[in-house]
Amino acid sequence: MANSSGFVAYFGTELRRHRERLGWHREQLAERVPWSVWTVASVEQGRRKPPPGLGEHADALFNLPGVMTELSKKAQDDSTPFGDFVDLEQRALLVKLFDMRVVPGLLQTPAYARALNQLPGRSLPPQELDRVVRMRIERQRLLDRDNAPTLHAVIDEAVLCRQIGDCRVMREQLAALCRSRPNVMVQVLPFSAGSHDGIVGPITIMRLPDEPDVAYADGWPEGRLIDTPAEVIRAQQAFEQIAALALPPDLTREMIQAYLEEA
Repeated sequence: MANSSGFVAYFGTELRRHRERLGWHREQLAERVPWSVWTVASVEQGRRKPPPGLGEHADALFNLPGVMTELSKKAQDDSTPFGDFVDLEQRALLVKLFDMRVVPGLLQTPAYARALNQLPGRSLPPQELDRVVRMRIERQRLLDRDNAPTLHAVIDEAVLCRQIGDCRVMREQLAALCRSRPNVMVQVLPFSAGSHDGIVGPITIMRLPDEPDVAYADGWPEGRLIDTPAEVIRAQQAFEQIAALALPPDLTREMIQAYLEEA
């Protein structure tokens, strides 16, 4: 029996066991549910929690009234969309993201991350705040490791003029955005770009080894992972439109430097 920290893995084990009981390959199961064979494989191997609805589909296919549905609920409670996102981010070969609100987590300075989590209505106790900032910085280590992924980040111009923390915090953060790294490209989407697909919210797209691309849509109260092919393609198209409207890296650096001088 699974314990409270292992329902994601346990669901995957049970899904595989019942699939094999019927003599099906993963492709045959994927043909009967609205998810790709790669999603099925990721769930079976415990790398990803079951997407909403998979438990119900499994119960219907395996004639297990309520069994897999209940187990899926436990697996959902055992993990969070953001937790799954961070796990995938660490394995990604390429990360493309757009944010119009704040500097993305992978590019935040410690002081900016701390100030962001001290905003009214979001303030955390000191120990929890330290933990959140520490985890944020730990995530960023992937950009400096030997097999570092490529990061292509597009941020809205509003991010540059939205003060988080005091002037010192903003100057440090803006200077960090100008830092040159071979695997990191930053673009700014200027106000003059007008309407664009990114208005609906932040989006991150990740290219994974041996798996199709996945996306993560940030939102309130929490984000969601996107791995259905049609939705991922739509997210990719939206990002490409945003990147095409954004300033090239050299002009981006000039704009950030201008805001830095005014900060």
